[in-house]
Amino acid sequence: MKTNKIIRTSVAIALLSILSVPLFSQIKIGVKADVGLNNPSFDSDALKVENLTSYSIGPSIEAMFLPLGIADFGIEASLLYNDNRMTISQLSGDMNAEEDVSNRYLMLPVNAKLKFGGGMLPLRWYAVAGPYAGYLISGDKVDFQDIGNDIKAKSFQAGANVGIGLELLKMIQVGVNYSVQLTDNYSLDEPNWKDPLNGKSHTWSIMGAIYF
Repeated sequence: MKTNKIIRTSVAIALLSILSVPLFSQIKIGVKADVGLNNPSFDSDALKVENLTSYSIGPSIEAMFLPLGIADFGIEASLLYNDNRMTISQLSGDMNAEEDVSNRYLMLPVNAKLKFGGGMLPLRWYAVAGPYAGYLISGDKVDFQDIGNDIKAKSFQAGANVGIGLELLKMIQVGVNYSVQLTDNYSLDEPNWKDPLNGKSHTWSIMGAIYF
């Protein structure tokens, strides 16, 4: 609960900062998307989780302030539809069943953003860092014959991310993000299922955005 309050407070402060941006700042609206790069495999005595894929897409806002020395400082906030899919195999017992599980979240990443370079060149570097929060839209339960409803997706997740990338023509942005999950995705009744499903994993993703 304490982690949830911290993340929600951080997001609220960042959103209020965007709404109070002075008129001399540069505000752009766009579309942002990302695709997970890693395909981790998790194993325990009870379950094997593999073929994990993830993608996100949704609207984004960027508010850049006046130049601060060699860089421009601003805030970026997005509201992304996120889809995570994975295959789960039961290893214990006599069953060799497999089940495809999907969880769909609304993700709200809010980042501080720095842009470097520019001038006469069409390319600029940028760096971002900040928290994110996710709210479950719909999620599949892990429902093997002898597991029942012991494992179900949680309604809230949170974490932090950092990223770097390039901006072309002050419109197109392409970069790489590194995210660290700070909360568990699932509520569990059996402790030996904690490792494969709730490792508080770190992930890499490739991101693209276009701002107008």
